Amino acid sequence: EESEDLVAFAMGYVEGESLAERVRRAGPLGVRELVRLLQDVGYALAYAHGRGVVHRDIKPDNVMIERATGRALLMDFGIARVISTAPAAKAGLTRVGEVVGTPEYMSPEQASADPIDGRSDLYSLGLVAFFAATGQTAMAGESTQRILIRQLTETVPSLAGLRPDLPPSLTDAIDRCVSKEPSDRFPTAEALVDAIDEAQLAAPEIPIPIRGFAQELGTLSLVLFFIGILSWLTVRSAPEQVSELDRLLPLVFFFGVALTRTMQALAAARHLAELGFSASDITLGLRATVDEQEGLREQFKLDATIHRRRRKTLIIAFIQLPFALALIYMASRMRVRNPDGSFSSGYLGVSMVITALLLIGISLVLLSRSPFRKPPGELVFRSLWLGPVGRAFIRLAVRGTAAATTVGRISPSAVRGAVASPVVVATPVGQSSALASLDARIAALETWRRDHS
Repeated sequence: EESEDLVAFAMGYVEGESLAERVRRAGPLGVRELVRLLQDVGYALAYAHGRGVVHRDIKPDNVMIERATGRALLMDFGIARVISTAPAAKAGLTRVGEVVGTPEYMSPEQASADPIDGRSDLYSLGLVAFFAATGQTAMAGESTQRILIRQLTETVPSLAGLRPDLPPSLTDAIDRCVSKEPSDRFPTAEALVDAIDEAQLAAPEIPIPIRGFAQELGTLSLVLFFIGILSWLTVRSAPEQVSELDRLLPLVFFFGVALTRTMQALAAARHLAELGFSASDITLGLRATVDEQEGLREQFKLDATIHRRRRKTLIIAFIQLPFALALIYMASRMRVRNPDGSFSSGYLGVSMVITALLLIGISLVLLSRSPFRKPPGELVFRSLWLGPVGRAFIRLAVRGTAAATTVGRISPSAVRGAVASPVVVATPVGQSSALASLDARIAALETWRRDHS
């Protein structure tokens, strides 16, 4: 809005936090989050550059992470300039001697006050990705002058040596963005996004029905495990004088429970087939759910905060164990032999033993359950449901099921694309489908504004 000497613009409110706050709070981003950051900001830059606008101040504080969706939104075009082929003094480009922006994330040509284009924003985005992946600023310094000199002369360290867990194609893309020569970078932001898509770096989006089915199978695994344990204990603890029929009655009850839960899981898998999922789609989606957990563990290994918490947990566990053993020893010393030969410790002794057993149980769980290792439940899930038994179970469930074609159901092609193919298909005019959709939304909003103004 413009009024006399005042020019102002309004931005939509984003419920979330900046990328800088996110990294400070939770540590470096994982592969999936890093890929999405580059995609989302890349789309935003492609849209801006396609309309002749260069941002000039790409930095972690100007990237918002929406809490509800996890998408990254580019904000603060306060020092953006229009790109043109006209002379700088007339076209609104950064003029010689005019250095505006944040030095730590400024391109070499911007630092030297040379004319800039969209490739300058790609350099800044590469530095933002470096920060998101490591939690460190690549080009820091004691003064603005020192930082600008580094931007002009020093090469940004490669992420491959700092984050060996990142795919080579991802580190190569980021390294290309931070090339000192603009001609060595991606020619456009859309080219960067296309390179990420072609490398299939984006983790597949797991459809909600498959996530629900994974939870169903996880619950079934626990039910079968505990029923097996209870059945064994029932048979072992049954008195010898009990008849064979009486021994079998509890087993029949347990078998009924297990059979019902198994049939429910089969029905859930059959419902997925009716929605259009094939057996391979379901298996691939189940594998993706556990691979997500593996990715989270890899991210935890890079988070110093998680390591500090783990060390504190281990210290607490190691302190509790000798304390619990000391309580048991003191309770044993308090025992008194009764006339009938039994022992009693009184309420205090019993309380000490109970407390000691609780502490031992808590300590064992704290020592065995680590955020850096696969939990037993995941190991069982991988071996059971991702192995031959699980594949046979799913094939049995989907056999003879016709995919639904009613309106509102998920189509098979859409499902397979969501599970197996993260590549964004380009439109005939060479613009990505996401940008084309954004164009349509912008056009609709502009039409609505004209109709209601």
